[in-house]
Amino acid sequence: MQSLLSFIVICILFFLAGCSESTDSGNNATVNIRSEMAQGTVSIAELSNKENSILKSEVDSLRISRIRILLSEIKFHSEAEQNDSVDKLFKAGPFLFIGDSTGTYFELANGQIPAGIYEKIKFEIHRFNSGDLVQYQNDAVFKDFATSERFSVIIEGISYKSGIAAAFTYKGTPTANLSLKFEPSLNLQANITTNVYLQVSPVDLLKSGNSVLDPSDSTNANDIDNLIKAAIKAVKK
Repeated sequence: MQSLLSFIVICILFFLAGCSESTDSGNNATVNIRSEMAQGTVSIAELSNKENSILKSEVDSLRISRIRILLSEIKFHSEAEQNDSVDKLFKAGPFLFIGDSTGTYFELANGQIPAGIYEKIKFEIHRFNSGDLVQYQNDAVFKDFATSERFSVIIEGISYKSGIAAAFTYKGTPTANLSLKFEPSLNLQANITTNVYLQVSPVDLLKSGNSVLDPSDSTNANDIDNLIKAAIKAVKK
């Protein structure tokens, strides 16, 4: 009889635990975070037609075929939270932002987070620590970033000047903690899947003031690294 009672108690405890878990998960929203590049070509003539002031250009046009940015620590900040340092961790990472000239989006991170209204998404442009290199140096996704230089950004493309095409690969090491505000705030509803897109535009990456920068010129590295930090936008589609 005692064994039967013990068995019944155990069953009840498992049942209550299951109810608790289902209640918690029932208040979660699913989020797909995707990455994409808005357009692949930066044409000086096109920029001028859009009333962008161009005083100096080191190239006639640029075609970015692919950009990759190493990210970590994706978080969401609730609109109801007054303390800007209190965020909900979505995924720890690392993650790889990818955008290419096809306009295709890439799955960056997927997961669940408590339903609610969020005003910001936060993440870090990241460099691997020296101790992480061995873990990722043979990884198909991350190996180009797990080198002794510990790059955080790699941009590949072709520049055109006076009709001559030249392939380039820009490798940078910027790091930054970014906080992107949603306009309007992001309403994540329980049991609903929401797609959030992180986007970059070549114009934002390579236009500094009134100049369009040549990424194959090493003297532009610091300017491009700073532009990258401001080039990522977050939108809901």
